[in-house]
Amino acid sequence: MKRWIAALGAALALLGGCGRLREQVTDYDALVRETLAREYTFTAEMTYDGTEAKAFIAKTGAADIRAEFTAPSSLEGLVVTAAGEEIRVTFRGMEVDLSPYTLPTQSVLTLLREVLTGEKAGKLTTQVEDDTVTASGSILLTTYEIVFDKETMAVQRVLIPSIQGEVLISDFTFTSEGPGETAGE
Repeated sequence: MKRWIAALGAALALLGGCGRLREQVTDYDALVRETLAREYTFTAEMTYDGTEAKAFIAKTGAADIRAEFTAPSSLEGLVVTAAGEEIRVTFRGMEVDLSPYTLPTQSVLTLLREVLTGEKAGKLTTQVEDDTVTASGSILLTTYEIVFDKETMAVQRVLIPSIQGEVLISDFTFTSEGPGETAGE
């Protein structure tokens, strides 16, 4: 009888341990796609093709991006809003509506918008490190990497090698709820 109880106890401990192990396994591919589908804001320090710029970026809706430039001084006050198939540029009191086809496909804004909002199903490779998750893929004939904080899934950096592009991200804040979250979480 004691052997039977000991065996039952060992089996329960083993099953309990497997349950905890299963809870520790995370589908980071799905988590990356869910994160990019959300709405968020951040400050971006961008370097591309030898140019440096700083902008406040807001992602709203499925593919809407608003970039408000604060540096360099020649771009300060430039606001580019890409909403669906419309692009609006506002600068020093002037407003211009553009077609997305008028912007070069290899411009930093076009590529950043595609990286943050483009369809990613089956196109991402995810690598998990101790503190980060890196998703890599290709869009518009170029490759990219997005680096996330592993714990919060906040975007930390975007790399676009074809334009020697790097976007360092600070003040990342989700402005929409993720799947299964309620306000205040």
